[in-house]
Amino acid sequence: MLVRIAAAVLLSVPLACAAQVYQYKDAQGRTVFSDTPPPGANATKKNINPPPPSGDGSGSVQEKLQEFQKRRDERLESEAKQAKEKAEKERMAENCTRARSKLAALQSGQRIVRFNTQGEREFLDDAGRAKEMEDAQKSVSEWCK
Repeated sequence: MLVRIAAAVLLSVPLACAAQVYQYKDAQGRTVFSDTPPPGANATKKNINPPPPSGDGSGSVQEKLQEFQKRRDERLESEAKQAKEKAEKERMAENCTRARSKLAALQSGQRIVRFNTQGEREFLDDAGRAKEMEDAQKSVSEWCK
């Protein structure tokens, strides 16, 4: 029994939405909405059609797909560019740190050892230290902007 009532109600909902609605004032002055106007009452017909779906209805599915793909490609391009810029900044920071460490070691006055082509240790003399400090200063100014 309940199933039949529920089915009847569900089937009548679309009919009620498609019906006309009238608004009028009853004898007590209350506003009443009804699907049929009472005889002799000054009823106004109300439009209860649902509003059109939001968004623009123009454009085919193909056009929307092309716009989506264009936006996606632009986003991917932007993300790739940002990743590249980030990697470049990290590389510059790492090189800056290395250049500053090398300059600090040269300026500290500690003995600097190099290995020659035969694999023997050679200590850096004052002239070599001055040249290396000059190169380290250039590296710092280049990488640490």
